[in-house]
This record gives sequence, structure tokens and C-alpha cells, in this order.
Amino acid sequence: MKILKVIIATDKGYIEDFETLIARLYDRKIELFCAWGKYSRQWEDAMDFYITDPVRMDNSHHITTMSIDDEPFEDALNMVELWSVEYGSNDVEIIRL
Repeated sequence: MKILKVIIATDKGYIEDFETLIARLYDRKIELFCAWGKYSRQWEDAMDFYITDPVRMDNSHHITTMSIDDEPFEDALNMVELWSVEYGSNDVEIIRL
């Protein structure tokens, strides 16, 4: 089954060099994107801007985004694991940068 929940764990700020990563996740049609770490809001904003770009906007697919910067990683992971997805695996892909 396809993994539809992703958590990016990083203390790196988002820069344009990471747009290919955002694009690959978008193209995979993930359902949940969670950024965890010091710059998590930058990562969430980057995904939000990518999703809502009028050129590529796809109203048939929705990605929920969230950022967590004030909880331990294990708590953030637990929340993502509990998040229900409609289709695909309930597993979580963890990307560490």
C-alpha cells in the first residue's frame, strides 16, 4: 500500500533547493504533510504555497499540512500515526534532513 503520511524532521530552514522534495511529495498525492523542528512553519508554508499555486492547483486532491515545533518528535510522530487516511497505508514516512 502507498504511504500517504509524511513527517519531515529537520532543524534546517526551508530554501528553494528543497522544492524538488516538496514537488515529489505533492506528485505522490500524499494526504498528510507534517513538518517538525525549529523551522517547521517555513516547511509548512512552502508546502501550502506549492499546493495553492494556481498553475498546478488540483481541486481533486487535498493535502493537510501541519507544523510542530514545540513538542518532542515522538509526540509529533504519534499524532501523525493516529491521523486517519482514506486510502493507502497508515504507515508514516519519516524524512530526516
